[in-house]
Amino acid sequence: MSQTESLSPSELEEAFEVFGRVSIELETTYRLLEEKVAQLTAELTSARSARLVELAEKERLAHRLSNLVAALPGGVVIVDREQRVRDANPEAQQMLGGPLVGETWETVLLRSTGERHLPPGEVVLSNGRRFSMVSRTLDSLGDRVMLITDVTAIHELQEQLSREKRLTALGEMAARLAHQIRTPLSAATLYLSQLSRPDLEPQQRGQVAAKVGQRLEYMGNLLDSMLSFVRGGSPQREPLYIADVLADFKSSMQPHLAASASTLEVPYVDNTLVVLGDRDELVGALGNLAMNALEAGDGGVALDMWVGALDQQRLQIRLRDDGPGISEDIRERIFDPFFTTRAQGTGLGLAVVAMTVRSHGGEISVRNRPQGGAEFLLTLPIEQELATTQEAYATGRAINE
Repeated sequence: MSQTESLSPSELEEAFEVFGRVSIELETTYRLLEEKVAQLTAELTSARSARLVELAEKERLAHRLSNLVAALPGGVVIVDREQRVRDANPEAQQMLGGPLVGETWETVLLRSTGERHLPPGEVVLSNGRRFSMVSRTLDSLGDRVMLITDVTAIHELQEQLSREKRLTALGEMAARLAHQIRTPLSAATLYLSQLSRPDLEPQQRGQVAAKVGQRLEYMGNLLDSMLSFVRGGSPQREPLYIADVLADFKSSMQPHLAASASTLEVPYVDNTLVVLGDRDELVGALGNLAMNALEAGDGGVALDMWVGALDQQRLQIRLRDDGPGISEDIRERIFDPFFTTRAQGTGLGLAVVAMTVRSHGGEISVRNRPQGGAEFLLTLPIEQELATTQEAYATGRAINE
């Protein structure tokens, strides 16, 4: 066996120098690793702490959301893709009754509403309460959320409001009817008072009786119109010659003119002026205007009219008087319901006139005349078809003559 050769001093010195450098590098590397481990440990601890805080916040939010859903005044039901109730808040359980979680939605609907599928709009439960149900997709898994709102109280309030509106409309209609009946009733009363005169000739007695019958017939037609309105029937509209409306108006005003020593001038109008409307309503509107003028003038009032076409689409009726006129401060309010300047007035006469004109598609306005008195202007649409026919007939007759 050969003996190991001994190293020279220079080689030993070099070896120790290399060993020393390696030791230093190892120590440096170890310290760097320690620092890195400490850094990673700190980062992991920080991340863990942040995660714990986040989880705690999420848990707090989830708990708060759960409490919020539980406290909602409406029901919340979660239905999965298998159409089975996965979750429900206490309000939903109280609304729909019985256990919900685990039940199929069809079973819940059948038990609470008698229906297998959710009907559109409001749902009436077996106990008579009304609910509004809205369905929305919750997530990509196919879950749906059902929002249930009890609308029973709202429905009852709506019905109560509807009843009050109907009662209000009925009251206004009754007041309108009473006001419109007053004029023909007064006329009939005046005619009847003439029948008691012993010196009245039989022919005159028959004429007066006929006029009483006309006024009573007018009131009957007015009542029929009101009853039709109450039943929801549409207003009667038919082509009317303005000449016929004016003739009825003049006839209805005769006893009032005689009683108040007043006069009324109605112009001649041919059959080219036609409107679509209700004859009795238009006659009643003109009568209300005239009676208003007679009452405001306190007797001896001179009434006159102008009637004509403004253009091919519109005609206008102007009723003028020589009374005191209308104060500027109340002119804008005279067509308002229940507004009156007379102690015994109802405040419905001019409101009824405005309502009638508007229901015929027209407009009404008033102005004071420079020479004194008031002038009411009623603008109505012309019924084109019958007016054109009459105009063509009148033109052809004139050519032949």
